Amino acid sequence: MAASKKALSKHSKAKKLHYRDEDIRWATHELAAEYRAQRLKCKTIVDIGCGIGFQSFAFAKTCKKVYAIEIDTEKIKLAEKNAKILGWKNIEFIPGDALSEKVIAQLKDVEIVFCDPERSPEERQRNVATIKPNIPELLKKYRALTENIAIEFPPQITEIPFDCEREYLSIDGALNRLTLYFGDLQKCERSAVILPGKERLCSDENSTLEETDQLGEYLYEADPAAVKAGLVAELSEETGAELYDEGKAVFFTGDKKIQSHFFKNVFKVVDMCAQEEHEIMTILQKHDAGKVILRIPVDPAEYWKIRKKMEAKLTGDKTYALLYLGNEAVIVEKV
Repeated sequence: MAASKKALSKHSKAKKLHYRDEDIRWATHELAAEYRAQRLKCKTIVDIGCGIGFQSFAFAKTCKKVYAIEIDTEKIKLAEKNAKILGWKNIEFIPGDALSEKVIAQLKDVEIVFCDPERSPEERQRNVATIKPNIPELLKKYRALTENIAIEFPPQITEIPFDCEREYLSIDGALNRLTLYFGDLQKCERSAVILPGKERLCSDENSTLEETDQLGEYLYEADPAAVKAGLVAELSEETGAELYDEGKAVFFTGDKKIQSHFFKNVFKVVDMCAQEEHEIMTILQKHDAGKVILRIPVDPAEYWKIRKKMEAKLTGDKTYALLYLGNEAVIVEKV
């Protein structure tokens, strides 16, 4: 079947696999699936809400036996077809409600349970009550099999009323997944993982956050996984960079060039001025700018109109980014 660009971005074998467009939206990215399969490596694992099977196939590489449960009969049929195409014989597909005694009775010698629950596509604000299957009930029933449970949650959810590790994961600088780890799987309170590099940062209550209101020679944009995990202090201590601005994005600064996978972008500071158009244009012209990437609050529909208007007044050949940090307009060059 013809694979869409989005499907190929989720799985390297998408050209061979069966799926519907709506399935791809919820399918786990192959890098995330393989990372979790390594972290949850065991003899026997349960994959609740397996969908079209992308996470199950990753588990099949690291686990001897995979029970794949799915309540949607169309999805599980596609998952079975895909497993045959990929040659996986160690996955047992179980159609039905994961909370039913009939389904649970089929699970033997389980060491780890993983669940990717259903979320409503129309829901604007995520919360535990609307996630299916019911998470408190799932934890109660499956803890009879094992305490070692991992559950995927929407990364945007704000309230998590469970004692567990909250691991935020990003891929190529974009926030991708939140996984909750229970039992012996919990290694700390909060963590962040960067893919494809697999770097990991864990919460440490003894970490000290260094802050400054003086912009250094370099500006560092923190990866969203570290920000969502609340690891700003840990990142400051690990890198030696000082927090400069904390808003929609978090920026650190310093006079030395620092390499860290937890910095999404590294910029060299070129100049700064007041957030006034004529002052900004004067500085851009002074530094031979030809193009300017806007990292300032603008209506997305107006972005290119504003950018083209600014660039029409520029005659140089250099590309800079424009940021508003605090009360300052900061001109930077990506390193």
